[in-house]
Amino acid sequence: MEGARLLQDEWLTAHSAESEQPGTETFPTGATTRTQIFLSERNFVMRQTFLIAHLTVKCWLKQPMPLFAMMLFPLLLLSVTYLGLKPLLDEKQWVEPFAVAIVDEDNTFETKMLMKQYEESEELKAVLSFQKTDGKTASEMLADNKIAGMVIVPDGFTQGIRRGNNIPVTVIGNPERPFQAELLKQVMVSNANLISAAQSGANAAFHYLRKMGLSSDEFATYRNAIITDFTLQALNRNKIYETETLSAFGGITPVEFYSLSGVMTLLLIGGLFSMSLTSRGEQTALRERLSLQGVRSSVFFFGNILSVFMLLVVQSALLIILFYSVTKTWSLLATAILLAYCLAVSSLFAVLQELFQRNATKWGAGFLLVIGLTATSGSVLPLSYLPELWQNVSFLNVLHHTHAGLVKTLFSGTGEWGLVGTLMGFSVVFWVTGILIILIKKRLPWSGQLPLHV
Repeated sequence: MEGARLLQDEWLTAHSAESEQPGTETFPTGATTRTQIFLSERNFVMRQTFLIAHLTVKCWLKQPMPLFAMMLFPLLLLSVTYLGLKPLLDEKQWVEPFAVAIVDEDNTFETKMLMKQYEESEELKAVLSFQKTDGKTASEMLADNKIAGMVIVPDGFTQGIRRGNNIPVTVIGNPERPFQAELLKQVMVSNANLISAAQSGANAAFHYLRKMGLSSDEFATYRNAIITDFTLQALNRNKIYETETLSAFGGITPVEFYSLSGVMTLLLIGGLFSMSLTSRGEQTALRERLSLQGVRSSVFFFGNILSVFMLLVVQSALLIILFYSVTKTWSLLATAILLAYCLAVSSLFAVLQELFQRNATKWGAGFLLVIGLTATSGSVLPLSYLPELWQNVSFLNVLHHTHAGLVKTLFSGTGEWGLVGTLMGFSVVFWVTGILIILIKKRLPWSGQLPLHV
């Protein structure tokens, strides 16, 4: 194999250079000589590491389709996500307005007023489109999947409110539209609670009216007026709901928050795909042959980290362009943080590759790792929404530190260079873990690891 021959030539060249170094034996002390040998060997290992990374990239370029698919994957995922969230981004709503049939069997002044308020409410029109019709037509429309549900106001509904009787409104949802049907149900439950509150207020008013000693006609007049006033006041005319927006995104918009989350998550997924690229059959054959040439396992470990890091840097450049097109912001500190994050991600998946032998196991563990890091990082849901246990262990999550640091850097102006050191610390921990795994595998007779140097 070309890679094996190239590395062998490098090995022989380095060793011949060491043997021809003038003055190696002229140092007066053995300690100095050992230092020179150590430095020479360290430089040689570094050259091997860069060479392994170079050969890995060459193997990728020989079969560029998986690499090409990995680079295009973020664009594909972003396109699908944008189409799914387009109503939210464009109109600040999760679903497009859907049709609901209203069947008013009571047909009184009060129910007509309620229907008018439903039809004219800006809050409800953003989600629901009311169609007043009869029961038979509404049932046919529901069967034909033309509406998401139907609401039936029964005969005697208004009299029931006047007399304090509970006559429920019937809500029938479309089973083929479960989300919309559930939303309709929650809207009607909310309105029913409002009407119940109005009825309680009317009952309190009736109690004091009786104490005033009014005649039957006067009491009936006041009662009807109170019922109408309390009911309409509860639904607040054309303003059924009071809207107050509370931000859990640290003072930034959801678009900015989730754009940054997308960059972080896609790079994490990119690390998973890169791990699969370094585990292909050609890569395994190259590693086995070069191992016979005396190349250490740690060289392959750091070579994989370097090659995946370079790939993530290219991918992050593409994502930064997309992020900047949306938010119009970026900085030098953000670039340093993102590069440190790419190094930590490549180191993490290199550890995972050393930990497992079979590709299926690597994929399964990597997939679970991506889900776990994303779910507990506060980048999908803010930490204030998560259980307290997840909030307490978030300091162990490299994605959490990166996302929070970039939010402060780009949108709050309070970012610190110390975060780069923290992310580098994660990388160092991953390197030490990878070396320990290699050492342990060397000493396990069933691991299949060749008894080579670390």
